[in-house]
Amino acid sequence: MKKNTALLALALVGALLAGCSSNQHVYSANGKCVTCWNNPVTGKPINHDGEANKEVSPEIAAEEKAEQSPNVKYQNSELPFKEYKVSFVAPVEVDLAFLKLKKEFNYYTEQEIRQEWGSLANTKIQTFEYAYDATPSVYYHMRSDRQHAGVQVVIDTYIEKQSNRESKITLTYWLNNPTVNPSSFGASLKARAQKALSK
Repeated sequence: MKKNTALLALALVGALLAGCSSNQHVYSANGKCVTCWNNPVTGKPINHDGEANKEVSPEIAAEEKAEQSPNVKYQNSELPFKEYKVSFVAPVEVDLAFLKLKKEFNYYTEQEIRQEWGSLANTKIQTFEYAYDATPSVYYHMRSDRQHAGVQVVIDTYIEKQSNRESKITLTYWLNNPTVNPSSFGASLKARAQKALSK
């Protein structure tokens, strides 16, 4: 019996220690791995590859991000954001418009965020980059940080019922990258939404 208990305890510790090395990381809101352990005496990694929780300067992080996605323009954190809007009426019923735009922009409902993020869902939901509110058959409001036209940007979509066959779509986006033309970007965003609604 003691031998079985010892083997069970050893297997449990082994599974726990293998957690991060098998990509089963659990991260806090600021990106720190909360399940990665280091030896308190030597400081060497116990259950991860040593890459977790490394402090990286903002400059290096920005360079790494740019190297990973060379065609994506990121916002300039030193400049203030400006809000832009584009609206149009679509010949699509409001609930169908919601489904099509949700799919096109890969928006998540609050329930989907809670399922995917678990205990960290409240942190995600409270950020500016996320919004979801709806009264089915009346209006839908969704927001998320998405890539469009090679630019990483927060896109806010408000779908409002105009009639049984029409919906008003308002797309709001925030830019602070001087290399991005807001009018062209808005026209492109509108065209993308209209194409999705016509499918």
